[in-house]
Amino acid sequence: MKIKIDDLRSKIEKVLASTNYSEVQSKAIAEVLMYAELTGKNTQGLLKLSGTEPIQNIKPKYEPKIVKETKLSALIDGGGNPGILVSHMATKMAIEKCKEFGFGIVGTNNTFSSTGVIGYYASEITKNDFIGIVMAGSPGAVAPHGGIDPIFGTNPVAFGFPTNEWPIVFDMATSAITWYGLVRAKALRQKIPDGVAIDHEGNLTTNPEEAMKGAILPFDKSYKSSGLSLMVELLTGPLVGAAFGDIEGKGDWGNIFIAVDPELLIGREKFKENSSLLIKKIKESRKAKGQDIIHIPGWKGFDKKEKTEKSGEIEIEDSIYNSIA
Repeated sequence: MKIKIDDLRSKIEKVLASTNYSEVQSKAIAEVLMYAELTGKNTQGLLKLSGTEPIQNIKPKYEPKIVKETKLSALIDGGGNPGILVSHMATKMAIEKCKEFGFGIVGTNNTFSSTGVIGYYASEITKNDFIGIVMAGSPGAVAPHGGIDPIFGTNPVAFGFPTNEWPIVFDMATSAITWYGLVRAKALRQKIPDGVAIDHEGNLTTNPEEAMKGAILPFDKSYKSSGLSLMVELLTGPLVGAAFGDIEGKGDWGNIFIAVDPELLIGREKFKENSSLLIKKIKESRKAKGQDIIHIPGWKGFDKKEKTEKSGEIEIEDSIYNSIA
């Protein structure tokens, strides 16, 4: 179905405000979910209000609090709040520290539920002409290379770089499919692609429910992506005092937010100029047969967002919308 963007945003805010969240908190969560829908990352959008851990059903234990802080860093105890809310707070802190000292790193623990599309936070950091690096931990869902137990989270990582045009925002899960990719397939009664997940006994499966009981595979099904997933697990678990290797789904997940000011090295304007020049070289390079364009990370999503906002309407699957309506 097609729905007006403002109506969808209002609907999301209304659902959230009707349960455990204030108007301000509801707007903050809705902002991230709408960013996901508008940029085409729909497994990280409206679906977060249904699935296995609906955000509106989460009952926070207490307000997020800073448990350790230096001029360059901070560690936030999320108090069992949704990852999106705590991530908003952490991103703002990393930016403020970077504004003052050229660098900021903020870790979070004790958050519950997904942080949503982490490219959003990296993108927010680039609005200050800073470089952003964001990583998110999550409950065990991915088997390490050579194993069949879900030791790692889907462990997404995002990088954001300012340019003189749109920022470069690279956002990817280190798994072959996201957890909410399984949730989405289940909700729409669809199969998942071949070769991305296994059942509880280690057999390949295209059934999303069987995959949920089993494990997702690393994105390139080799030791390389498995190793990258381990790096994210270390930075979002042991480093910040959050859960890791969380097969049981304890609900104490961590994240890391890093902001770097290019003024520490080449300077902001020169970095943006050089980044734009690199993009120009990439886009003007020779294209493979059958290819009309060479994609720059994040730009397809920003283009979609711009066009969708101009139209004023967005396409949403009926069953997904009806699940919250």
